[in-house]
Amino acid sequence: MATKIYQHDETAKVWKASGGDAAFTPTSLATNTGRQGAHLDLGTSARSRLFAWRAWIVPGATRVVGEAIRIYLKTSDGTSPDNDDGTGDIAVSSSDKLRNLRQIGAIVIDENAAVPMVASGFIEVVARYVAPVFWNGTANTLSATAADFGFSLTPVPDEVQ
Repeated sequence: MATKIYQHDETAKVWKASGGDAAFTPTSLATNTGRQGAHLDLGTSARSRLFAWRAWIVPGATRVVGEAIRIYLKTSDGTSPDNDDGTGDIAVSSSDKLRNLRQIGAIVIDENAAVPMVASGFIEVVARYVAPVFWNGTANTLSATAADFGFSLTPVPDEVQ
């Protein structure tokens, strides 16, 4: 009989303005600008290579259904990050700095209301250091409330039983 392989979710790593594992403050993100979270060290010990990601935002006062906030993952080996914008919670210096980042998804504005909007998916991460990057591709500034934003990575290693 074949051995089953189970998904065994571990504790999520969370980026948010306060109370998370790493800082991330995309508050009042203007149109055609971006923000990256602080790099988080996933460590050198054995860990999952597969992660479930989840990103959330609240749009600003004006919304256009169908516009999107693009979600990227920036990685590093501790010496050479995917772009030279640094490793902290910082503004993306230009749209050109997205060229070597991996776009993992987008949050699409799905209604004309200032409510939480979420996107999620799975990603393989082999780098030791990671950080989320949000790019506001909408025509409007996002919410000014710090608690309205965040990103999480949940390790989902396979487990043989």
